[in-house]
Amino acid sequence: MLNLKSFRLVSGAFLAVALVAAPQAWGAGFSLYEQGARATALGGAFVAQADDPSAMFFNPAGNAFNEKLTLYGGAFGIIRPTADFSGANPFPGSGSTAAMKNPLYWIGNGYGVLPIKPGSVNLAVGFWTPAGLGVPWENPDQFSGRFISQRVDIRQVALSAQISAKLADWIAIGAGPEIRISDVKLSQNAGALNPFNNRFTDVGHLSLISEGTPVDWTWNAGILIKPCDRLRFGASYHGNVKVNFSGTATLYQIPTGYPDFDAAVAAKYPMNKPLPGSTALEFPALLTFGLSYDLSPKLTLNVDANYTWWDVFSETTITIQGLPTKHIEHGWNNTWSIRGGLGYQASKNVWLGVGALYDTTPQPDFDVGPLLPDANRTGASIGAGFQLSHMFRVELSTLFIWFHERTTTTNENNFNGTYRVFAILPGIGIKSTF
Repeated sequence: MLNLKSFRLVSGAFLAVALVAAPQAWGAGFSLYEQGARATALGGAFVAQADDPSAMFFNPAGNAFNEKLTLYGGAFGIIRPTADFSGANPFPGSGSTAAMKNPLYWIGNGYGVLPIKPGSVNLAVGFWTPAGLGVPWENPDQFSGRFISQRVDIRQVALSAQISAKLADWIAIGAGPEIRISDVKLSQNAGALNPFNNRFTDVGHLSLISEGTPVDWTWNAGILIKPCDRLRFGASYHGNVKVNFSGTATLYQIPTGYPDFDAAVAAKYPMNKPLPGSTALEFPALLTFGLSYDLSPKLTLNVDANYTWWDVFSETTITIQGLPTKHIEHGWNNTWSIRGGLGYQASKNVWLGVGALYDTTPQPDFDVGPLLPDANRTGASIGAGFQLSHMFRVELSTLFIWFHERTTTTNENNFNGTYRVFAILPGIGIKSTF
């Protein structure tokens, strides 16, 4: 006979986890901070400099000093040369190993600044990618964590229109509404104890795709202060946003080779038909503040700090038609990150930048698993900008991120082991001034 208790526990758990895949993508938590090539070359320390249209993300006040119509577009690739897992006893065992696939992910950004009163009041419109990425495991049907996750992908795009104003030569402000558009995809297997061979067996494959494109809004604001020619202070804020997801999960049956067992599974559980469900997820607010100081006419030092209110991601409630309401504890913590960079104007047409960062994870040990193996991170960046003409500028950057080795011994699914991740983010930005 089918072990109904065992199957109920497994199938209920994997369906619940499916609908909360969106926030567990990857990143400092699951956010992305790479929204401009020049800023990324400086380790992301840009809130007090904010002197190109990517100020829409880093500090909306920076665009108040723009005197001409300016367009900026960029993209970043995300490469993971190292992303692997080594299991621990008792499960999945000390001999268990796995690796993530290494597809090339791309994220983009685009900004435009239109002077209303040149050098004083400006309108900016643009988009960026505040959250996203994916965790796809190699050999998903053999992966020991396949009942937790085989693959998850998240995408979130932010759209904004901002007004910036220079109140005096030494102070500017900027603000605007921010619209977020999100979606998520996830796949994993379900299993049950086969009474005919007394083995835990794959009986289903879940595919979940969120429906539509949930649209929710928040706001952003910034201030930039220049007390003297060489020193600048800046601060910016992006509000939290609550996203309501609805999706359809389809559980495809996997034949086990035991017809009576397959029939019992199919009779008891909704195989091969859509299962509607919903959940609400809250993305955190972000506060950034820092300074920019000209050490010399050609050399500038930037230092920033970020504070993220990750404690909003403490619990998720999932409703799935025909199943009990599920409450999942996450217990994430608010975090700090520190960023610094040096920019050097090597010549009239060539700029060079280097940077570094340290970013702490909000994720407690019990929540670390195949869906999201997050960890504290150290990063280093380099970049260069080239003025090709009076109208066009190209900027290149590369960010290297070392995720600190993360070992979990208290995973809520009893899936313990060590995760190692290293990522490279090459980027490009093109700026046009008219």
